[in-house]
Amino acid sequence: MEELPTYRYRRVLVNSVILFIIANILETTLHECGHFLTAIALNAQDVTLHHNYVDYKEAILPLEAKLWISAAGPITSLFIGILFQVLCYIRYQKDQVFLFENYMAIFGYIGFFGYMMIAPFFASGDTGYFFQALRFPLWSVILMAIIAFITLYILMASLTRNFVQVCPYESLEIRHARAMFMKQLVLYPVMIGIVLTTLLNLPVITFLSLFAPFCIPFTILWTYPLAVRKDYPGLISNPEFEDINRYSPYAITSLVVIILMNRLLVFGLHF
Repeated sequence: MEELPTYRYRRVLVNSVILFIIANILETTLHECGHFLTAIALNAQDVTLHHNYVDYKEAILPLEAKLWISAAGPITSLFIGILFQVLCYIRYQKDQVFLFENYMAIFGYIGFFGYMMIAPFFASGDTGYFFQALRFPLWSVILMAIIAFITLYILMASLTRNFVQVCPYESLEIRHARAMFMKQLVLYPVMIGIVLTTLLNLPVITFLSLFAPFCIPFTILWTYPLAVRKDYPGLISNPEFEDINRYSPYAITSLVVIILMNRLLVFGLHF
């Protein structure tokens, strides 16, 4: 069978990388804003928002306040995941905005369930600190991590369908064409995006600040085989495909703005 030219989807690859980076950095920033705003609300002193952490004077705060601050980031991420999955569900156009919303839903869920998964291994993380401070038995933390793993897989499987929905006709109907398209839309952007967003997390104050952006997004690839091989009854070719396959000045501008914001937050926003 004749292969379709890969250059047909080069813009899909670039756009998906751009939207991956925007969504990843934006979700991370909103996650940290959850910590930041909660710390301010609880009268923490010298609160500073950075690109991947929040700093404040912990010693003078009661344990209850510290727990609320620690939990605020993952809770914010969970809300983001739910909100953007709903937005994907109600959005008719399968365009670049739809793809951005899907990435936001993915990173939102990762920002909650991913941190639940690593809680047994990292006591310094949001959830790890929360469970250790409340003296949760290790078996219960491991059990919650397993439940989080299963839940995140189910959510990733659900959101993988959204990637398939942006397919053009030939990629929806022809198996080898879909495999090629999904490499450009998902596989390569995830691999490139992980490297770039990990670099944008530098500098870091703990190993976890690099471990999370480098390792956790690989959860997107858990269900990648479904995007390539699974039949989704009722799906039709995407009439908005040309929007996915052309460069958007709005996306490029947003990328520049989000990277500038990320770099400025390295120096901190102090309250």
